[in-house]
Amino acid sequence: MSRCDVFRRDLRSVYRSRTGTAVAAILALSTVIAVGLFSLASDALAVAAVGGLLTVAVLLTLVFIGSPRSIAGAVIVFTVLAVGLTFAVADPAPYTLDRPSMRFAVLSVGSALSFLIPLVGLIGSYAALVGERETGSVRFLLGLPNSRSDAYIGKFLSRATVVIVPLVTGLVLTGLIVELTFQNGSFLGTLGLTIVSILYALLFVGIGLSASAYADSSNRAVAIAIAAFVTFRVGWTALRWLGIEHTPHRGSYPEWFFWFGRINPINAYIKLTTLFAEFEYGHPLIVTSTNTANTLVTSHAFAALVLCVWTALAPITGLLYFRDRDII
Repeated sequence: MSRCDVFRRDLRSVYRSRTGTAVAAILALSTVIAVGLFSLASDALAVAAVGGLLTVAVLLTLVFIGSPRSIAGAVIVFTVLAVGLTFAVADPAPYTLDRPSMRFAVLSVGSALSFLIPLVGLIGSYAALVGERETGSVRFLLGLPNSRSDAYIGKFLSRATVVIVPLVTGLVLTGLIVELTFQNGSFLGTLGLTIVSILYALLFVGIGLSASAYADSSNRAVAIAIAAFVTFRVGWTALRWLGIEHTPHRGSYPEWFFWFGRINPINAYIKLTTLFAEFEYGHPLIVTSTNTANTLVTSHAFAALVLCVWTALAPITGLLYFRDRDII
């Protein structure tokens, strides 16, 4: 069994499990984000109600269906329905002066995804390997003529597909809505945001898979995934602000403050989202430097390097551990 066989087998199993609901949730939430953005330009309450009801409907529907084709069909039907009803209810009138700007679209979508993607990536991948151990099917997975590396890479590709396909679908729909209804909306800008978001999603799929390779039980894998999320999302920021509180400085932040903050992959992702719109005063979720000495660490190039390094290291760490550990 090659890595492609592992990929196909795992993809079928993940869509038959509760992870399929998480996959649908990310697409539904992405659609609601698009709906919410569009609603700002017109009847907010009516369109927000449409998005909310369709989100609940798609999640309830997925409880009663199990095959990959049925899940994909339900997601597509509800997504098309959401977009269609949004346009019908909101009475779109492109390029009027009261429409929100591209900056607002990037700010809203990027901020929401900076929180949502880590959760979905970890949920979609934490059980990939530890689940095989708990059910005993790991003997089948590793007993066939494929290496452990093939099994690990097949799992990574499968879980990445589960997260990325609905993510891209939702962002493409969002890009169409932004292009058609915002003052200076750019589909290409949203496409750039999608590419950056794919890297960001691969990072957290890699962290979840590494947790699954290390843990002996699902509970431990969940604990590791939660710890990783809390560390990046809360702990990192808390440490930085505790440090600055106990460091003497005269108004401007010291050099280390930006270095420590910008090597966090979440901050790197948020910084890269500002490539796709005009942010005169920086993104409100990250501290903007007024010191020219910090030009390198606060640049887009540095943020891209940080995100690429984290994205590569996360799955490789798990692969190196999984190849040598005693599993059976």
